[in-house]
Amino acid sequence: MANNPVQIVLNSQHYVQHVEVNPGGSNTDFYAGKDAAFIAHKVELASAILALRPFSNQETLVYAHVELQESAWAKSHRPNRVMFPSSKIRSLSGNELGTVIVELNSSELDALRKKVLSAEDETNWVFDEDKNKMIAKPTRLRSEVGAVKRIRIYDDADRRKFSIEQAAKWLSDPRTGSAYYVESFASDASKEKPSLARAVTLANRNVDDFKNGLLSLRLSIEITQVRAEWTPNALFVIRLKDKSDTSLAAHQKLVSYMDSHSAVRAILLPPILQSAKMGTDEVEMSSFPQVGELTNYPVVGIIDTGVSRLDCLEPWRLGEVDFIDESLQDNSHGTFIAGLVSGSKHLNDGQEFDEIDCKYYDLGLHPTSNYDFYYPRGFLDFLEQLDSELSTAIAAGVRIFNMSLSVTLPVEDRRYSLFANILDQIADQHDIIFVLPSGNLDGETLRGHWPDGPDNCLKFLAEYSSQGRDKIFQPADSVRSITVGALDPACIKGELKPSRYSRRGPGPSLGAKPDVAHIGGSYDNGHGLFSLTPRGGIAGNCGTSFASPLVAKTLAVLDHSIEGYTPRETLAALLLHNSIVPKWLTHKKLSKIAKDFVGAGIPASALPSLVIDDSEITLVFNGVLNQRQELTFDFSWPACLVKNGNCSGKVKITTVYRPPIDRDFGAEFVLVNVDTWLRQETLDKKTGEMVFKNKLKNDADKSIEKERIAQGAKWWPVKRFEQKFRGVGTSSRWRLVLESLCRSGYDFPVEGIPFSTIITISDPGNSGKVFNEMRQQLQADGVELSDIRTAVNSRLRPGSK
Repeated sequence: MANNPVQIVLNSQHYVQHVEVNPGGSNTDFYAGKDAAFIAHKVELASAILALRPFSNQETLVYAHVELQESAWAKSHRPNRVMFPSSKIRSLSGNELGTVIVELNSSELDALRKKVLSAEDETNWVFDEDKNKMIAKPTRLRSEVGAVKRIRIYDDADRRKFSIEQAAKWLSDPRTGSAYYVESFASDASKEKPSLARAVTLANRNVDDFKNGLLSLRLSIEITQVRAEWTPNALFVIRLKDKSDTSLAAHQKLVSYMDSHSAVRAILLPPILQSAKMGTDEVEMSSFPQVGELTNYPVVGIIDTGVSRLDCLEPWRLGEVDFIDESLQDNSHGTFIAGLVSGSKHLNDGQEFDEIDCKYYDLGLHPTSNYDFYYPRGFLDFLEQLDSELSTAIAAGVRIFNMSLSVTLPVEDRRYSLFANILDQIADQHDIIFVLPSGNLDGETLRGHWPDGPDNCLKFLAEYSSQGRDKIFQPADSVRSITVGALDPACIKGELKPSRYSRRGPGPSLGAKPDVAHIGGSYDNGHGLFSLTPRGGIAGNCGTSFASPLVAKTLAVLDHSIEGYTPRETLAALLLHNSIVPKWLTHKKLSKIAKDFVGAGIPASALPSLVIDDSEITLVFNGVLNQRQELTFDFSWPACLVKNGNCSGKVKITTVYRPPIDRDFGAEFVLVNVDTWLRQETLDKKTGEMVFKNKLKNDADKSIEKERIAQGAKWWPVKRFEQKFRGVGTSSRWRLVLESLCRSGYDFPVEGIPFSTIITISDPGNSGKVFNEMRQQLQADGVELSDIRTAVNSRLRPGSK
């Protein structure tokens, strides 16, 4: 029986210790033994550098797109010491993994060309006594020149991914604000290095030239700038105000100018908010839960179209914003969501709905008519209004906000979306969590019904006619938010399958999205998911926007059930740690694609996830990693699971951390990686010393950086492992390790990296001894443990001492 509390390690920070940084290996020769090919490669790069010269003789900045060899993606191989020294040249991660954008002074291109040509032509072979063979020992210059695959000018194909015709049609929708979002290369971050002062001056002059050129086009243009704190570089909103200037020719004139200007990094189309279409069929409601007079309820903020004032729902309303004219508003979408937040288990059948009812705070900020009246610049104005309204809701006790409004723009493989980045900034500023839907498919992109059998399912996905068009919508790529995919209600066989309309991951840079999934209703007749209508009836509907609030409820209950302050990372880690992938997707042939549809799976209800039975123990570590620090926690494996030194049992580990995010780094927008390792003591036969060796089967330690990212979730701020051990090793001594790594050219943040790691060790045989044995041993070793529900360390609250 589950009657033991999840244990929090109160002195987690005690196990965060200073470590000596490994200086890294020697330079790599990517052309070892291929000297003729290297000489040709040098000449080709030198010619490409020559082609970077601008037509004008005036000193200016040139932006070059640098593609790296696949084997040179790792930080230690980057060409930022000799070719493009970071002390003198600003390097930005490119729009794709394995690429770099370098900011070059046009007056220094000749010197760069000569430097490349000066790299030694011949491989320097030396004898390595340890390896007992000849190895290549290049200079740093030859290594960096070899690491670069090709160089070219950053051009209009890098800046824009839509046609003029597509843009004109898209911006004709008033919800877009008829505006282009234009991201420049000028960045406040570059001003921090005095050695880049000249480049900063040239970049600012370049931006001024861009703005002046816009005004000289003689179009009716309004130019505004997005908040500096929301984006690291200058981002402009450029609107065509006069309808007479919205012809295809006007768009052609404007976009052609922006395409050609070197100050422009990207031209983006604005989003259009998407919400599910509501049906009209409904039946009379028989009953709805009443609010207990003395009960303190969890609260979910609902950012939506507003909630109708129904007698059954009003007692559950904690507060609201007064922004949209209700007489012109369709509240059906927001009302359906409020019904799920406050009464889903009373309106629906199935254990998946067995979560505590929550109150709601109504942030009805999404207008269903006159959108351009409320938000002239489109979605950016919506986000600014949201930001201004959050403080009042937070003061009322709201920390979890469901925003079932995705935008009709799929995430990019190459870059983190602007809107996800802004949501991250808002979440960090207010210390809150947004819960977002993954977005819905419709029309020709809708998938068919899942077939039976894993082989048929793989064939079904391979033959899907809209490959690449079914990715999650922005801003569901937000790394600070929880993104939710949709599942159909359980079928007759009891199986839970991804809904036909649910958009899939991964997120940008192969990031793991969605995070979890929940019941969103079936696309077919009946839907199987029911909630309230604005008239007080009950209706069925489907959409990822309705799966999202069911997850928001669980997060709100978790936060409410733990006394004191709980870090966001802990709430997210608890949610993910206690989620289960539907059995139907656990077949080994489907397990690799499962995460793209359901993430960690469907979350367990909050209260049961905070208690465990006697056959397992769950430990929670909260802390902060600073530069040159790692968490090192030594412990003994439960004695009941050790036989002759061999360890058995099941282990599950979830780590969630809060890395700095910067869109300036393109595809490498997550700037710090935190890896999680579980190591067992073993004898090193070469040295005779006892060392700790990793026992988790994961791909985070692959030799090729590309594979570490694709398979090992390197650089993604969530790490999850689950594994069974059957008689592993010869020692009961184990070590949990968290270690960090910064991107090339980025300094570790002075405030450190907050993290939360949860580890569960259990006995599949249900011996009933794990909890007591391990807890007693840990306490004997000086580990301070307590019930997480009553002992979260308030010292971790941001700004506390």
